Amino acid sequence: MEVKIFTLLQIALFIALGIHLIVAGPETKEDKESDVYELFTVEYCGTNCTLLTNGSWTACSGKNGTCRCYHESGKKVGLVA
Repeated sequence: MEVKIFTLLQIALFIALGIHLIVAGPETKEDKESDVYELFTVEYCGTNCTLLTNGSWTACSGKNGTCRCYHESGKKVGLVA
């Protein structure tokens, strides 16, 4: 009897979870043509950039000056791409 109740509870849980996932929908409800779905590529320039004492970042001189520094908030080292 206990096994049947446990099995029934598992089935009910899976059904409830399935219904929840269907109702919740996708993570974003943006149009497919919007910028949210834009694909891009990044090429690593081979160097890192660092935060200077004056608050600016070191210059990105690779690839004829087309490289840019990308960093996370609060970090003192970033990637040049």
